[in-house]
Amino acid sequence: MSTMKEAIIHPNLQVTIEDAQIPTPKPDEVIIKIVFAGTNPIDWKGADEVSARAMHGDLENPLHKNAGKDMAGYVHSIGSKVFDFKLGDRVVAVNHSSGFAEYGVGPAHTTAHIPDGISFEEAATTGLAYITAALALYRHLPLPEPWNPAKEATPLVIYGASSAVGAFAVKLAVLSNIHPIIAIAGGGGDIIAPVLRADKGDILLDYRSGKEALVKSIRRVAPHVKYVFDSISNEETVELLTSVLEPNGSIYASSLGGSQLKIPAGIQLEIPFAPGLWEPYDPAGPEGPKSPNIAPRAFSHAFFGYLSFAWSEGLIKVHPHKVLPNGLASLEEGIKGLRDGKNHGLKYLYEIAATPGVAGRS
Repeated sequence: MSTMKEAIIHPNLQVTIEDAQIPTPKPDEVIIKIVFAGTNPIDWKGADEVSARAMHGDLENPLHKNAGKDMAGYVHSIGSKVFDFKLGDRVVAVNHSSGFAEYGVGPAHTTAHIPDGISFEEAATTGLAYITAALALYRHLPLPEPWNPAKEATPLVIYGASSAVGAFAVKLAVLSNIHPIIAIAGGGGDIIAPVLRADKGDILLDYRSGKEALVKSIRRVAPHVKYVFDSISNEETVELLTSVLEPNGSIYASSLGGSQLKIPAGIQLEIPFAPGLWEPYDPAGPEGPKSPNIAPRAFSHAFFGYLSFAWSEGLIKVHPHKVLPNGLASLEEGIKGLRDGKNHGLKYLYEIAATPGVAGRS
């Protein structure tokens, strides 16, 4: 079989399922026979070219036609420079595209082994949310990695803590012994509450209590906050969070940032940019804008390796999720549900074999 089914998201968020060629791997890629795929907010926010360019600019690495980022399945074929995977391995991967299909492309540096005890369904909840959280905490905030945990109190505010990105940020921060964590969420707060360590000063706040109450609660726990990760990033969150940061020398990491965010002088804005992981160049590299993309790829290798380790040791839990019926035929329902906020913190997943027209389905 040389063809497959893939799902295409159109600018109006309608989804069509089309026939396509099974991809072939580049030297540093694996092709994955996908069992489960997952959606992310960027899948609807970047469905039209203008919006996508506004979020991530012009990318040099060519995109695949379907926009899927998160995928979990079996290694189907391997590129010539890939040394840490073999045919049939159970893996999870994230890429900037190709995941809404029977077969997807997993760059070796953003692909991880799935250990025994973790299902494909569970693994598919990680991907983009996990690596975005890791980028925010460890490349854009100067926080210690989980394998070199903090030895002193380091207050950290995480807004949107029940979102997939925010929740993985909380989980990673706990593994790094970063406390106190001030986690701000809404109705999905119960998703993250069990992860927090009250004995180390962590608290969960409800954003619906209003700015005045939130500021008071944050300052009671941490009078001097220098680090914030905002996984929501709008005018209201910026106004709140910059009001609790120290006015000089603080860092505001925003997963959805951009020039539209009004950050006061003295506070440094940092934007974790996952699409840069698959670009040929690293603009922040030592040789300027055309520096080879070495450090970000090495960072990804380390954190996807750590994901496999943390799973096998029972250190990190998957994100709560819901499998929508009929595989990719439910993708339109899923992305519109994300747009309309119907997921309430849950990750939407799609079992590829349940798609009509796939694996004998009709």
